[in-house]
Amino acid sequence: MVPQKSLIANGNDAVAQAIVDIGYDGEGYYPITPSSDAGERVSEALAAGKTDINFVIGTSELAVAGIITGMAVAGGRAVDVTSANGLLLKMEELPCISGLGLPLVMNIATRDVSGPLNIKNGHSDLAAVLGVGWLIFLAPTVQATYDLNLIALKAAEAVSLPAFVAYDGFHTSHGVRRINVFANQEDARAFVGKKPEMLNLLDVHHPHTFGPYMNDDLINTKVQLDAKMRKAYELLPGIFKEFEELTGRHYSFVESYGSENPDAVLVALNSAGEAAKVAVDDMIADGKKVRVVIPTVLRPYPNDEFVDAVKGAKTIVVAERVSQYGAGNYLANELGASLQRIGSKSTILSRVYGIGGLNYLPEDGVHMLTTALAYPNVSEEEKKIHAYHGAWPGDPSYKPLPTIQPLTAEETTLNAGEERVNLRKLAEMPTRIEKHSACPGCGIFTNLNLFLRGIDGHVVLLFNTGCGMVVTTGYPLTSFKVPYFHNLFHNGSSTATGVVEMYHRFKKQGKIKDDITFIVVSGDGGDDIGMDQVIGSALRNDPFIMLEYDNKGYMNTGGQLCYTGFKGQRNSNAPIGPALRGKKTHHKDVIEILRGTECSYLFQAAESNARDMIAKARKAQATVRAGGFAFGKVFSVCPLNWGADEAKGNEIVEKVVDACMHPLYEIEHGVTRLSYDPEERGKKIPVSDAFRVMGRAFGHLLKPDNADLLQEVQDEVDRRWERLKAMSAAEIL
Repeated sequence: MVPQKSLIANGNDAVAQAIVDIGYDGEGYYPITPSSDAGERVSEALAAGKTDINFVIGTSELAVAGIITGMAVAGGRAVDVTSANGLLLKMEELPCISGLGLPLVMNIATRDVSGPLNIKNGHSDLAAVLGVGWLIFLAPTVQATYDLNLIALKAAEAVSLPAFVAYDGFHTSHGVRRINVFANQEDARAFVGKKPEMLNLLDVHHPHTFGPYMNDDLINTKVQLDAKMRKAYELLPGIFKEFEELTGRHYSFVESYGSENPDAVLVALNSAGEAAKVAVDDMIADGKKVRVVIPTVLRPYPNDEFVDAVKGAKTIVVAERVSQYGAGNYLANELGASLQRIGSKSTILSRVYGIGGLNYLPEDGVHMLTTALAYPNVSEEEKKIHAYHGAWPGDPSYKPLPTIQPLTAEETTLNAGEERVNLRKLAEMPTRIEKHSACPGCGIFTNLNLFLRGIDGHVVLLFNTGCGMVVTTGYPLTSFKVPYFHNLFHNGSSTATGVVEMYHRFKKQGKIKDDITFIVVSGDGGDDIGMDQVIGSALRNDPFIMLEYDNKGYMNTGGQLCYTGFKGQRNSNAPIGPALRGKKTHHKDVIEILRGTECSYLFQAAESNARDMIAKARKAQATVRAGGFAFGKVFSVCPLNWGADEAKGNEIVEKVVDACMHPLYEIEHGVTRLSYDPEERGKKIPVSDAFRVMGRAFGHLLKPDNADLLQEVQDEVDRRWERLKAMSAAEIL
């Protein structure tokens, strides 16, 4: 055995430690709960100079899948972490990676796939990738998340296939335990071994084509994939044994725990299997012959090991944290097929448990094993071959009380059509959004409520995923007094396109009489992951308003970097250290990107200039009523993740505007006009004055050793401001 050291860590920490110990060449990263922290820990190690990994933050999960594919095909060792819908967004790339034989590793902190939106544990993401040609390892404990990352990479490189390591979101990803890791990185790297020589894209002396077009020969590549899986099945016992000799920690295809000749067996994945061990201990103490079987490997499917682990039991309960709706469940079907092939008479009961993060406790294991022992002398519900454990029927007599009063067009049409905005009169307009659970000082709803005062008549709101959505729609209540829809992180604009198409169709047919304004609300990085869809809506000039509250980060997932943030900004995945000084790039200018689409109306506004914001809201509404697309960006403070004083929101916005970091202007049919010129009014200030009140996410930029970085930000802000002034002065720009 080689030296080990003890750490207090959760599952995400353990994954990050494995990534650092292995010495990967590159990691692609995109934040998604509950896997985000694993990447953040790697970025902290990078900032501290503990690793030299090329850590690349993508603009979407699909983009990250492309990034790690590029790293791998260029000969690098690449790794990724993801969850739920993030994994599904990568889906089209996953068979490409396995088909190309790229041996990278992707960690999945398992989480139920939306909708409705849920961030807790479920295995629907894992089930969705069972057939994409990847090795699949299951980590039931924090210790296993570390160990299996090393084992997975060694196996992946031995057979030229990618590998997943799946561990339960929150139950394992955030469960803190004492674990052992390699004391010396050299020992970890010696176990994994030197990266095998492979064809790679950078070999210009021996050029090869990767990912060609293929017709009839495609079946032969699938044969190769299957042969690689069978080769992995042959090699894994030796890899497990080698790891045990180094660490003393034993792994096998499946873990069996309990009686030698059980009458009943429970098969459970990951953390549920660990909880079921307690149930098995208690029942054996009562004289029952029971066992729990916990798979470590799902692909290659360990047919013989599964059969040996359950063979002889009268009844087998296969518990899965996922449901294959309208069919027997995934693992239950596979195990049933395995037993059928040997003529087994065992009864298999499929039980769905824990969806949406419901805990699986030892008493749940006792219940399932007790049912198995008594079967078929159980209730009609328990006799079902496929049943849900832990669901409840609800109260059919319950009739929820109405919590909102629909708004009329008359009461939301005040001061419309008048030449000058009357703020006093507009203060009487009812809000479309009421009580919510946003953090103190959050700028989102200050901006939204102000903007919406400039919109008259009926409104339908569509939200991208973000803080604005999360704090307003906690089931079974809502903050919205108008029709509202949330789809996915990035799909608001495309969803709105479909909605307005049907609205205009039905209005033309006479089925709808009301005039409705459709507004998509985005923020929290939604126009990184969704930028392509926003551009599509702008190119089509789809008649709706899109409003981005720019809070300079993925704030709903913990303050990770998004590209609208300022250079040098501290983020949870762009920390400060000897080797890293926060965000590496200047802020992304969404308005200027959209200028090239030639859409009808673009603008920037701020709560500090209320009359200007409302005037732009009215112009945006007039634009969509005339059949054009309108996009606006408002600056939104985030005291929680910036570390700013929650009472200084308006002061922060004023300083950011006066520092020209968020200029107020509009682009109408390609022509630019400044709405507010702080220079002209003698109010222009340096960016340092704004950073001084914006909190600890920016405060380090004021330190003497960051003077060069502060000056670089100032120079870039000045350059963009001068260009904007020049465009505003020109008649056709």
